[in-house]
Amino acid sequence: MNQAEFAKLHNVSRKTVTMWKARGWLVMDGEEVNVEASNASIELHRKVVTPPEKKKKSSVIEVTLRLRIEVTADQSVTVTATTQST
Repeated sequence: MNQAEFAKLHNVSRKTVTMWKARGWLVMDGEEVNVEASNASIELHRKVVTPPEKKKKSSVIEVTLRLRIEVTADQSVTVTATTQST
């Protein structure tokens, strides 16, 4: 397997595989990567970093709601609402 295919196998860039090769993590058979031996070597050396989750944009709106309810005998109910956003 060539280095570009090995990069795809590990879901990394070709540049990353070149860096692994420079560090001595790849086992080469001529121009080809010895996949089994290289995988074992990488497993010993590589710190697997899980990329952080992308934060979803969120908006927080705090609302204070005041209700005033007046009840008078024999009349309908009046409700007045006032909001204040911060």
